[in-house]
Amino acid sequence: MRSNVRRLFSLLLAVALVLGLGLTSVAAIESSLLTLQVTSQHVIRGDEVCVAVNTEADGVVADGKLTFAYDSKSLKFVGAEAGEAWPAGTELSLKVNSGKKDAVVAAFAGAKAAKAGTVLTLKFEALQEGRTQVVLQGGYISGAKDAKLQSTATLLVECPASRFTDVDRNEYYHEGIDFVVSRGYMIGMGGAKFQPDTEMSRAMLVTVLYRIAGEPSVKGTAPFRDVEKNSWYTNAVIWAYQNNVTNGVSATEFAPEENVTREQMVAFFARYAKLAGVDTTAKGDLKAFADASSVSAYAVPAMTWAVEAGLIKGVGENKLDPTGNSTRGQVATVIVRYATLVQH
Repeated sequence: MRSNVRRLFSLLLAVALVLGLGLTSVAAIESSLLTLQVTSQHVIRGDEVCVAVNTEADGVVADGKLTFAYDSKSLKFVGAEAGEAWPAGTELSLKVNSGKKDAVVAAFAGAKAAKAGTVLTLKFEALQEGRTQVVLQGGYISGAKDAKLQSTATLLVECPASRFTDVDRNEYYHEGIDFVVSRGYMIGMGGAKFQPDTEMSRAMLVTVLYRIAGEPSVKGTAPFRDVEKNSWYTNAVIWAYQNNVTNGVSATEFAPEENVTREQMVAFFARYAKLAGVDTTAKGDLKAFADASSVSAYAVPAMTWAVEAGLIKGVGENKLDPTGNSTRGQVATVIVRYATLVQH
């Protein structure tokens, strides 16, 4: 009797396992055909956020219509493009209607999607800090009408400037500080301070440019007697000298601790931009500024380029203040403007 009970129990257990596996398989099949993926779950205010829609099934015809919901207070929709599902040369139609607030409707038609290939990519601009989501809330894809099309991409919009107690987030330098701190180009001055209104030294500026360049390895030395061999800025100065980003204040002096003036700053940036392949040819003049004649001869081409490129916009009263000292907040602002220039 007991053996029969054991056999019956074993049989019921086997059936239960089979049914359980079957239910699991069904659940897997019924899971969303599409998933949303963001390039990074942590983004900086002002950055572009890319949300990719990925297929999870093979042989799906990539024709369809999808609706995405998002919070327009946190994100701004800036466009969409075809993803990797379509082979090169494939004709594709993609229409996006973003007229409805907090929603994007994308209609598309193309070739068969590759297994786990991107269907399309949505692009947003991060507007304000805080956790936000993009939700695929409805639509259809040819050949997959019975599959669930719901998925959510969650991201956290951060504000690096918020970690500093002396940064006024309503000031002009806020975006620049967010940009340079998030990328490690500039760091705080200790004690949760960024010191945006503190003058920047020449050593600080070449170090920032060196970081933007990726801190390449250096060999040899620079001819400046006032640059110590093992200082925190030594490699940056050697790199800057060897790449014509700086010539020093004389043949043998760099003056690392001296404040960098505004005209020196634009000269540094113009030389670095040229090194990076940017056309720094000056096409205009500085006559619109009341103190244009105060710009040193060596800095006139660089200042003219900086004004035309939008790196420098004056300091008020229609003045450039070329011999005034550059602050950390001003340099951070110029860096983000330079990054925008290079991207475009």
